[in-house]
Amino acid sequence: MKKTLIVLCCAVMIFSIAACKGGGKYADVKSVMEKYIAATEKFAGAMEKVDSADKAAAAINSYAAVAKVIAPQIKAMEGKYPEFKDMDNPPAELKPIVDKAQAVATKMMAAMGKIAAYASDPKVQEAQSKLQEAMAAMR
Repeated sequence: MKKTLIVLCCAVMIFSIAACKGGGKYADVKSVMEKYIAATEKFAGAMEKVDSADKAAAAINSYAAVAKVIAPQIKAMEGKYPEFKDMDNPPAELKPIVDKAQAVATKMMAAMGKIAAYASDPKVQEAQSKLQEAMAAMR
């Protein structure tokens, strides 16, 4: 799960950076990443309120459903825009979106940490499997 989270965070960073361009060349990336960032924020918010395994499984399943649709789109963007493979030194004009992506990644990591409390529940395990399967489409 930790490896999946790292891949996910990297993808968020790559495509959030691309999304900063607005319209033009990267309009398709922006559209995909806006959906992805919104879904990630919704998931993180839902996980903050989780107080049972059933609620955790429901939040994970909801996020997995969105990820299943968006992950292949993100993978396609990686192929279309190979210039985003090295993001150690993003252009200055992309700094705001990099910050947003980092904030989302931080929220995501906190949400994933909350899952640990319910990790032994079969419903949560099944939901995590669905999420991992959806995220595998990004690799």
